[in-house]
Amino acid sequence: MATKSARISDLARAKPLPAGFIEDKRSVYAESKIVKSNPNASTKFLLTDRQGQLCDPKPYHNNFAQDRPSPIWAVSAGAKSASASAGVLNLSKPKNLHPDWTARGPVQSVVTSGALKAVATERLSQLAVPKKCASLPVKEGTGWDYSEWSSEISPAALKGVASSRVESLAEAKNTHAAYLPPCPVQSVVHPKTMSAKASSHICQLARPKDRKELEENPNVWKVSSGAKAAQASQRVCDLSQPIPRKVRMKKVVNAAA
Repeated sequence: MATKSARISDLARAKPLPAGFIEDKRSVYAESKIVKSNPNASTKFLLTDRQGQLCDPKPYHNNFAQDRPSPIWAVSAGAKSASASAGVLNLSKPKNLHPDWTARGPVQSVVTSGALKAVATERLSQLAVPKKCASLPVKEGTGWDYSEWSSEISPAALKGVASSRVESLAEAKNTHAAYLPPCPVQSVVHPKTMSAKASSHICQLARPKDRKELEENPNVWKVSSGAKAAQASQRVCDLSQPIPRKVRMKKVVNAAA
């Protein structure tokens, strides 16, 4: 019992700190790149000359001109009294419209007095008359149901009697002798099937495959000496050769050159 208590005391003891351990490091960077004037102060970094050069802003272009402080700027007296040349006056003219261009018409059309006094011809009046549709026949006793048509079958056809040939053709076709109806969704298991017992052969086939080879010989990938000394037949060598049309000749470089 005393041995177990001593073992528990050893396991409960805290892990000793490694040699050179510094408590509460303020940075995870390398010590050579940090200047610590005060341990409690913030970390100070040193930049190389190249880093300082990269931190400088990009210089402006030689032809760079600063934006005007205001959209209103002073115009010189010479610019105010200048006169445009003939070329400037020619370019300042608006572009001519297309010869076939027409102005957009007003929203409210203006009808001319001639159109107001015009008289339609006899042909136009004839075309303006709406088309006359024949009234739909209504079945007697249907009342408001005007969409039903009266029967157009003759009384002789209604009293007709089918022949023996028509009656034989109207009979439904018999199903095949080996036809079976579709099985129900819920299969019905026969009581004998539920009480059946599997034979010894079925139990043997249902058993998973035994891995005796792995248990007896764990190195199943070992190649036998006979397989190592085996030689391929001439037919196998012929089949292993690459296709001639896919063989590309290697370039031979002359060593002397």
